[in-house]
Amino acid sequence: MNKKNDFKDFMFSEGVTPPKVLSEKIYKMVDSDLNPSAWKVFTKLTFIHFISAALTLSVCPQFGFRLFGSGTGLMGHFMHFGHFGCMIACGAFFLGSSLLIANFSLKIEEIKIIRKYRWVQIAALISMSLGFFIMLDTEIVFGFAAAWILGSVIGALSVLELGWYVRRKVIV
Repeated sequence: MNKKNDFKDFMFSEGVTPPKVLSEKIYKMVDSDLNPSAWKVFTKLTFIHFISAALTLSVCPQFGFRLFGSGTGLMGHFMHFGHFGCMIACGAFFLGSSLLIANFSLKIEEIKIIRKYRWVQIAALISMSLGFFIMLDTEIVFGFAAAWILGSVIGALSVLELGWYVRRKVIV
């Protein structure tokens, strides 16, 4: 067997048209891979946030709630920025960690969807997180919550864009 002859035979053979059903099925698979559903991406992002929140709440209490361990954790360091600075840093760490994990665990097409709907998806994660803290009966004061929300938005957007840059320019 000669590979060169096999290749020549292949090149000069008559093409065979695949069945239309097969072509459409392949097209739909490629299309769904390149254009994932925003709901599916948000579901994945929510799962990532759930895992990340459990980890971050183990090292940095939010609104006085700590999942595992004891002490102030990172909050002790963030308090050097003052009460509002601490809440901004805690929010940035809390939501930024989720977006950092998402940036490197999701497909690039899924990150595009997150970036396309960034405001809605980040607002939904913040709302779910605050709802979680409220359900646990944590003490949430409007000023501190506003600072935490500001930090969450800043952290999420910064990490999302930085991760996008790294994935597109450095890792490619």
